[in-house]
Amino acid sequence: MSCVTLLVALLISNTSLTIIHPENGETYSDDRLDIRVIVENENELPDSVHYSLNGQSVVDIPRLNTDWYTYMANDNRTGYSESPAPHDNTILWTAPISGTYHEFVSPVIVNSRVYFASEEDEIAYCLSAATGEEIWRFENIGDEIDDAMHVKDNMVYLASDSIWCLDALTGAKIWSFGDSFSRFSGPPVPHNGRLFVDGNFVYSLDAATGDEIWKSSDTLLSVSSMTAWNGLLFVSVPVPRRWNEGSLYALDTSTGEIVWANKCGNIWDSSPVVADGTIYIGTMTGSLFAIDAATGTTVWESSQFTYIESTPAIHEGSILFGNLERSIYSVDRSNGDIQWEYEIPTGDYLHGSPGVADGLVFWGDCQRMTVDSIATIHAVDIRSGTEVWSYDTCGGFNGIQSSPAITDGVMYIAATDGNLYAFGTGLKYSYHDNIFVNAGTRELIVTAYYEGSAFAADTIRFKVIEPSY
Repeated sequence: MSCVTLLVALLISNTSLTIIHPENGETYSDDRLDIRVIVENENELPDSVHYSLNGQSVVDIPRLNTDWYTYMANDNRTGYSESPAPHDNTILWTAPISGTYHEFVSPVIVNSRVYFASEEDEIAYCLSAATGEEIWRFENIGDEIDDAMHVKDNMVYLASDSIWCLDALTGAKIWSFGDSFSRFSGPPVPHNGRLFVDGNFVYSLDAATGDEIWKSSDTLLSVSSMTAWNGLLFVSVPVPRRWNEGSLYALDTSTGEIVWANKCGNIWDSSPVVADGTIYIGTMTGSLFAIDAATGTTVWESSQFTYIESTPAIHEGSILFGNLERSIYSVDRSNGDIQWEYEIPTGDYLHGSPGVADGLVFWGDCQRMTVDSIATIHAVDIRSGTEVWSYDTCGGFNGIQSSPAITDGVMYIAATDGNLYAFGTGLKYSYHDNIFVNAGTRELIVTAYYEGSAFAADTIRFKVIEPSY
């Protein structure tokens, strides 16, 4: 044991810091290595996390932001987080803020705060991600909300019978858009200083003021979420438009003009997901589509499923999604071929979408339309589709309709037993960097500091060899 290691061991007897990569005792042939670290500090963010390689000067490791700030995690709606995730069904806390019937809203998490809106209560909530304690609430938001908020630049955007913009820190109203005859759907979409919302027509608003910039010339009523990418806004229209079947449209975000349309079929609730320039989306007829995002050309169609309501989650080479007829699938991103299928127990169905983190796929389901039904929250292995854990709740009449959010080691999901659930043991903060390492045996020490003192550390040893070409 080196002098530095001995000193750290004496200072720190109960560590809550773990080096995930490099791995202790491993040999690497690449001299560029990722450092990945997870730190627990009784739900308090460390002041800093440093590493030292072979006793050299300490270097700061930046925190990895794993915020889940909108429906399906991010602007592209991939449903994936680099956060650690709970590997058992331990409940960190519950908050009695969801309804008992029509609660489709999914929680979002930003800066250790949970944002959630209850349609039945007509209240927007902000809670502590660590404890579930209420920080603020905004009442009378209308009874038409069934989609997640979007939190960006300290502003909360939500859609109901009006579009609301609230201060993310205090809950104070900044502006609203709409009137008593309005009905907006889907999470508002901030993009390049504008906010895009759907209320029978698509509107472009100034994100800071709520002033209208343009309104689409065509009726484009979507019941799923819109997605913005590279100056295009993707809008799915499920009902016949001019007596044609439903379509996926790309609008120019500057003008609102239609750039392309793909008549892929009626789309209900499944939202366009963008990954590496390709859109992935499911249809009511059971087809999963891959569509070129720039041109609207179909790349492939996999039609071996039934009614797909969920939005696909994307991780590496896999697409994860569920259908209404009780199955979760993992399929190959390149062609739509099935990698595995997880069959939900008979009588259960899936409305919400899956979320992916730390090698697990999470979702909630329920027994269809039965009073006091059982709703189940699942976690399965992303590689094999085998169940890792589950948790049963009283599902009410609609069970679990929302989708999960995974941030800082905790998985959040709303159920229609009246509760928002947080699964985990506490907040786990992630840190990441990429370093150059000379060949040889190396000792890596990572230390976390809070209020000027070291509170946790970890030490590993690994070997780097010269790559053979």
